Amino acid sequence: MVSLHTNQPIADIISSLEYIYRLKSISRRGWVQSGIPHSEVESVAAHSYGMSILILFLSSELQQRGIDIQRSLNMALIHDMAEALVGDITPQDDISDGDKLAAEAVAMQELFTGVKQGEFFRELWNEFEAGKSPEAQVVKRLDKLDMLIQAYLYEKQFELRLDSFWEQLDDLFKDSESESIYNHIRSNRFEIKGS
Repeated sequence: MVSLHTNQPIADIISSLEYIYRLKSISRRGWVQSGIPHSEVESVAAHSYGMSILILFLSSELQQRGIDIQRSLNMALIHDMAEALVGDITPQDDISDGDKLAAEAVAMQELFTGVKQGEFFRELWNEFEAGKSPEAQVVKRLDKLDMLIQAYLYEKQFELRLDSFWEQLDDLFKDSESESIYNHIRSNRFEIKGS
């Protein structure tokens, strides 16, 4: 039998989880702002799950490129945790990147106060935000790829175009582990038929 042995109060863990589990029901606002019915919009947690699945699907290619799969998975799972407190801030919200980053840094601190693994989570989040390590660069790219796969699916489901999500991303995927997926979904997007 496996037991959870920690040197931290269980109340601190539960307190963090209480906030983090909100991500299961926080909708990704960019889709709502683009006209996708709120009841059909993925949650922030679903987005992180999608990124994790992409890492698993691409793990052989990523390993060949020297990417640490475990670190990438961990980063994908925590990259949006601050949204449990600050919400899903989109470019349409007229909040500067600096203000968004500062608010999210405070949220990451608050989320993990008293939690033994808190420093590890904050370190991963900071690494993701800096975008300098090979793993952070992959996770940032897969953050966009997951968004585009979801856009591709919404376009088909609702027979609409979500062009703003696709703008200026070709270079991001060029010669990457996910270039073939990107090229396929981009070339097979839903086309609105004229009368």
